[in-house]
Amino acid sequence: MTKNEIRDLVGKNIRKERIARNISTDELASLLGHTPSSIGLIERGERGTSAFVLYNLSKIFGLPTEEFFSADSSKPESRNLHEKLTSLISDFSEEEAGFMIYVAKGLRDLRKA
Repeated sequence: MTKNEIRDLVGKNIRKERIARNISTDELASLLGHTPSSIGLIERGERGTSAFVLYNLSKIFGLPTEEFFSADSSKPESRNLHEKLTSLISDFSEEEAGFMIYVAKGLRDLRKA
């Protein structure tokens, strides 16, 4: 794979994840400390990005960094579930989200017991 092909692939995957989470380029730029135009350049494959930015994107999107290099357009079932859960809770109030975190931690603790 050439350098340009890798840039294109990474950019398309970043854009796909950003759109799937309903995050604007302005919002993503703000989270990363970049300008919206630089995000556009990265997403179009016109500019590469650093390992540091990919690391931060992995934290923002809740994905392993290698996901940005994946040419496979299919999604594993567990990733679909993560996206569904994220979508469901995105409109929760702070109190509702806090309750869901409490429940999730309780379930995790039960599994460990």
